[in-house]
Amino acid sequence: MNFTAAYRIFTALFMLIVTIGLGMTLNDFTSVIYVFVPLLLMLGSSLMPFFKQRKLRLILFSVPIVILYCFGFYPWLTNYQEVAVSSSTSTLDFIIIPVWATLYGAGFVVLHEIGLGVVRAFNWGK
Repeated sequence: MNFTAAYRIFTALFMLIVTIGLGMTLNDFTSVIYVFVPLLLMLGSSLMPFFKQRKLRLILFSVPIVILYCFGFYPWLTNYQEVAVSSSTSTLDFIIIPVWATLYGAGFVVLHEIGLGVVRAFNWGK
């Protein structure tokens, strides 16, 4: 099994876990869009030639999304009722976390490409 196939399987499993875990808490259709757009971007990025050329780009894009989803949605998955009562931003969590996760992932890819450009410009790679 090559890296891209393993990445797609991992993304599909992660989407399945998020779907099952948040299935009882997502009622609003726009919240569903905000939650799953980053995950679909993760899956779709494995089909783009820009990402397929370097495995590190896929990893850099995915890791912030996975980490922020796990930390951001963990309280929701474990005790939804308590978090909904105590959190003043309970509905915004589903919007803010995925958007920031995607921005971080894209930012890491951009920084990686800038770093590669600097290395090539100064011939540090040789």
